Amino acid sequence: MSRRTARVNNPGPLTGLTVVDLSTVFAAPYMCSLLSDFGAEVIKIEAPAKLDQTRGGALAPIVGNESGGDAWNWSGSFHSLNRGKRSVVLDLKQEAGRAVLRRLVDTADIVVENFTPRVLRGWGMTYDELATTNSGLIMLSNTGYGATGPWSGFKAQGTSLESTMGLTEYSGYPGDKPRKVGQSYPDFLAAWSGLSAILAALAERRNSGRGQWIDLGMYQLGPVVIPEALIAAQAGIDRPARQGNAEDDTVLSEVYACRGEEAWVAVALENDVERQQAIELVREHLSSNDPDLADLTRGLGAWTATRTPDEAAEILQSRGIAAAPVAEVRNMLLDNQFRHRSFFDWVDVKGETRAIPGTPFVWTGTSTAISRGRGPIFGEDNDTVLASLGLSQAEIETLRRDAVVVDEPQGIRPPRAKDLAALVRAHVYREIATDVDDVLARVRPPAGELRD
Repeated sequence: MSRRTARVNNPGPLTGLTVVDLSTVFAAPYMCSLLSDFGAEVIKIEAPAKLDQTRGGALAPIVGNESGGDAWNWSGSFHSLNRGKRSVVLDLKQEAGRAVLRRLVDTADIVVENFTPRVLRGWGMTYDELATTNSGLIMLSNTGYGATGPWSGFKAQGTSLESTMGLTEYSGYPGDKPRKVGQSYPDFLAAWSGLSAILAALAERRNSGRGQWIDLGMYQLGPVVIPEALIAAQAGIDRPARQGNAEDDTVLSEVYACRGEEAWVAVALENDVERQQAIELVREHLSSNDPDLADLTRGLGAWTATRTPDEAAEILQSRGIAAAPVAEVRNMLLDNQFRHRSFFDWVDVKGETRAIPGTPFVWTGTSTAISRGRGPIFGEDNDTVLASLGLSQAEIETLRRDAVVVDEPQGIRPPRAKDLAALVRAHVYREIATDVDDVLARVRPPAGELRD
C-alpha cells in the first residue's frame, strides 16, 4: 500500500507516545510533524492572542489568497509544518492555563519548545521542575544559542544564525557581500538534529526508565556545514573565498540557461574524463579543440540554450555528467521521481485537495510512517484533549468563560489577501501561476485516497 493510500489510523513505530508541542515557526514544528508521521500523538499548544507566524503574516501564504473569515486556518506553510497534529489553545499567561499545561505534560512522553530560556523559568516550568512529577519526560528546548552562556538570552532567527554560525562568510559570489543561504536553512538542520536526539533519548529511556532535557542551540549546528573553512583556519592557510555556483573539487560547476523563460539546468564536471565528454557534446559551439574553462562554459551555455532543462539533463546524464533541471515548485508536483516514490501526501484543505510534503524517505517496516492529515484548525481539539485529562465539561466551560481556553484568535485580524501584482513588481515573486488547477487535476489522486 502506498503512503498516499495508507489509512491514517495505521499504527506507526511511535504510536502510543504523546508529544506536547509548544513551538512555532519552522524548526521545532517540523520536528514534531515528523514525530506525528511516526505515529505519535502531537498536541500543539497555541496562544490566544499571538498566531504562529506560519498561520499569519509573511510566512503564511493562504490557500486561494483569500482575506477575512478564518484565513489563519488555511496557510500552506502551517499545514506542511504541522500536519497530523491536534490544536489546543491555552492562555499560558494565566496561572489556570499553566495548570492545564502541567496536567497535560504529566501525561506526555515528550515536550518540544522554542521559547527563549527565561520564559519557562518565569513560569516555573523548567525541565527539572516538570520532571518532579514525570520522571520519564523527554524535553527538547530549541533556542538560537542554547540555554547557557553569555548569548543564551538572545533572540535569533535564520538570517542572524547563518551569520553568527559563520556560514554567510562563505556563501555568496566572488567580490560580493555575504549572502543568506536560503529560507531558514538553520531551522531544518535543527529539525533533523533534534529529531535524532529525541529518538536517542527514547532509546535511552527504554533502558534507564528516565527522561532527559535536550538543550539544542542552533548556533552550534553551523561548524558542521563549513568543515573546509575550519580546517583551513586551524592549518593557518587562506580562508576559502565566496565562489557562487562553483564547487570545490570539480573541473566546472555552473547553472546554464535553457530554452524557455527562467529555465535552467545545473551541470558539474568532476574530472577530465567528464570534461572531455562535455567538449565532444558541445564541440560545434567551441572556438578551439582544446578549450579553456571560459570557452567551455560559453559552449555549454550555447548548447543548453536550444534545449529544455529536462532534455539537456537527460543528454548530459547519458554521457556520465552530473546534471539536473532547476525545478520550479509547481513542476515538482509533476516530477516523475517524486510521484514514483509517493512523496507528496494529499489532504483535504478547506474542501479542496492539496498536496503537502510527506516523509522524505520510503518506510518499509511493518508499521506506517505517513502524514496523518492536514494541520489542525485553530483550537479544534480543545474539548477532546481537555476531556482526556479528566476535566469535566463544566470545568472546560469555566476555562472558556475566563478566556483560558479559546476557540478563535483574540484581537487578531484575519490575514489579508496579498497584492500579488505588487509583489511581482517588487521581485518578491517572479510571476503568478495561472495553471495551478490544471497541474492539480493532472496529479490529484482519487477522492477515496484523501485524508482529512
